[in-house]
Amino acid sequence: MSLAPAAQAQAQQTGAEAPSGPPVRPTLSGCRVALPGGADMDSGLAGQYLEDSQGAPFLVAPSLTLRQTYTDNVTLAPDSDKESDFVTQLIPSLSLCRVGPRLRTQVDYQATANYYWNDQDRNDIYHTLNADSTATLVRNRLFVDLGALYEQQTISNRGAFADDLALDTGNRSDAITLRASPYLVQDLGPLGNSVTRVGVRRTVYDEDIPNITRQSGSFQLVSPEAADPVSWLASVQSERVERSNIDRSQYFDNAFLELGYRLTGRLQLIGRGGAETESRADGTQDRFGAEYWEAGFRWTDVRTSIEARYGRRFFGDTYFAAITRRGSRLTSSLSYRETQQISDRFVVLSPEDLGLPSQIVDPDTGEVFDLPGFIVEDNEVFVSKRATANTTYRTGRSTIRLTAFHDRREFQVAEDEEERYGADAYWRWQWLPRTAVIPRVSWERIDFRDDRSDTIRGARISLAHLIGRKTQAGATIRRQERTSNESGNDYTENAIILEATRMF
Repeated sequence: MSLAPAAQAQAQQTGAEAPSGPPVRPTLSGCRVALPGGADMDSGLAGQYLEDSQGAPFLVAPSLTLRQTYTDNVTLAPDSDKESDFVTQLIPSLSLCRVGPRLRTQVDYQATANYYWNDQDRNDIYHTLNADSTATLVRNRLFVDLGALYEQQTISNRGAFADDLALDTGNRSDAITLRASPYLVQDLGPLGNSVTRVGVRRTVYDEDIPNITRQSGSFQLVSPEAADPVSWLASVQSERVERSNIDRSQYFDNAFLELGYRLTGRLQLIGRGGAETESRADGTQDRFGAEYWEAGFRWTDVRTSIEARYGRRFFGDTYFAAITRRGSRLTSSLSYRETQQISDRFVVLSPEDLGLPSQIVDPDTGEVFDLPGFIVEDNEVFVSKRATANTTYRTGRSTIRLTAFHDRREFQVAEDEEERYGADAYWRWQWLPRTAVIPRVSWERIDFRDDRSDTIRGARISLAHLIGRKTQAGATIRRQERTSNESGNDYTENAIILEATRMF
């Protein structure tokens, strides 16, 4: 009898099956070198540096990137208000990593200093930090995950947004997220193996955005292999979400028992029943008050895994599906799941959205001022019905990755919905031994709750060249556009980017 997929992954993460022999010498397995250009400027420099560092007790990877961007729409404004600019960026970065028998740590930091040739009032420095660590407190028993993330988050998808920090969209906020999650792994003999976890995650925003705190606890018990062909999985999970501007907390609870029976070596029938928290149309919640059931099967072999379930939940029929296929060159996955969530995002409403004038006049001086947008919290519980598809194909010189998604959010109080769907295609072609050509295209459609519909398209092609074992240079041509049935939200942008990175 094998563990359920989620439980298998949990056991692998905790190291519950690790041998208790002599301490293992630290290695760089699982470490990464995070460079500012990312996958769109991948000449192979990060992999080369990591390979050259093997054998060291830890990884220290400093780098410096100089980037020059010309854009014909630096604020992603409508065509009538476009402003072009040259933007020079200096980006020092540092990756640190250590993987030892009792501690795994990865820290990535970068600072992006922007200089705008045409408007120095926009000059700024952005900091990004991503740190995560797993420590073994008691060997094979007690562990703790710690993490910190400091980044610039998009405030609202109703406004202009972009990943490139050279674009001054006015739709970003600094955000820091801290998390801690200790967990206990136990072997309960004939009952199975259990994982007990508690966690807290707090996100603090700039720009007068309410802060968010999430507290969670869970317990999972997975049947031992000796129980085969019978299996069981017992799970209890609870999460409380608090926001700094409202007194009422939101809860997401789920408790279930899953039973399985293996008909053949590859096919297992499964059924589960449980109770979850129901979010009512009046905004209240009934904790563990909504009973549900699901039934389905799992089928696995060396390369393929399939799981499918059908059932009934408080919002109606429910479905789950997950298919994964791993080959020597082609890896594909397809999934569909329905989950109850609460948004961590916010809506920026213009003065016109609220029935206000876009400008006001000072009665004393006669000076005209533009009214700013208003940040409104989008804190309603919704049911997310999300389908995703991913496929990656690798040859000796190419990596091709295709992704697609469809997400429908059914809001429980307003009883309306929002829909998003899109696709992305990425190709990395090793044109020459030291030179890669990397085209990428993307498309996304957003149907908002108020009948507004936006379509976002993007295309770019990059040339990345590995100059030496510690140096790369490259160029990118980019175009992105957004069309909307609501006036004032269309934009197009074209850009040329040159950059060079040196590692030390």
